[in-house]
Amino acid sequence: MSVVIAEPRGAVLRVTLNRPERLNAVSEELYAALLEQLAAAEADPGVRCVLLTGAGRAFCVGADLKAHGEGTRSEADQERYVDLGQQVCAQIQQMGTPVIAAVRGYALGAGAEMAVSADFLVIASDAQMGFPEVSIGTFVGGGVTHRLPRLVGLRKATELLILGERFTGAQAAEWGLAYAAVDPDRLEEAAGDLAAALVAKAPISLARMKRALLGAENLDEAIRREAADLLAVMRTEDWAEGVRAFADRRAPVFNGR
Repeated sequence: MSVVIAEPRGAVLRVTLNRPERLNAVSEELYAALLEQLAAAEADPGVRCVLLTGAGRAFCVGADLKAHGEGTRSEADQERYVDLGQQVCAQIQQMGTPVIAAVRGYALGAGAEMAVSADFLVIASDAQMGFPEVSIGTFVGGGVTHRLPRLVGLRKATELLILGERFTGAQAAEWGLAYAAVDPDRLEEAAGDLAAALVAKAPISLARMKRALLGAENLDEAIRREAADLLAVMRTEDWAEGVRAFADRRAPVFNGR
């Protein structure tokens, strides 16, 4: 059985971390397989949204510390492992296709990094998240030291990353880290509803918006980039369809061209 399962559901690609016996703890094999699926999704115009989730009772509990403790890794092995983890989170954040993380159970360490990297986090209200790295003598990855302060503010990010205390899905929503915290039995429904809403958006506009939200260095740069994006979008079939649909008082149907 593959450690990552990809299931097309219309324009949504459901990608499942599939090591339930290890609570989906990350490994080089899992990272490599996930990176492959994410890259393929970005290259496929038929995929309008990626829904990332975990098999069993957890999203992902982070590094497989049991495997780390049992094996002897060379420095080259360590570098490959770290690089794969960084590539996965960078791909989630930078790919033009929107990514939803649907989290139940636990999202800890590397699991929290992937969840935070997603454009939208839909989480069970009783789920447990956390960044325990400093407490166990390791370090965070996935661009979290850059992304988390932008999501929850520097003070809260400092607390979460240095103290490393776990927090619930309900708290994540309260702080603005999660799009929504829902009853565990509604997680699939809520994530599916959000995916359906994203699929209906204009994919070219959405991809450019996602890239813009990664952040310009200053206001002048943001103004320049927005103008360039707007002009590029105005020359697409989707822009013309949006104008027609508005005039016709109907929902637009975008084709990504």
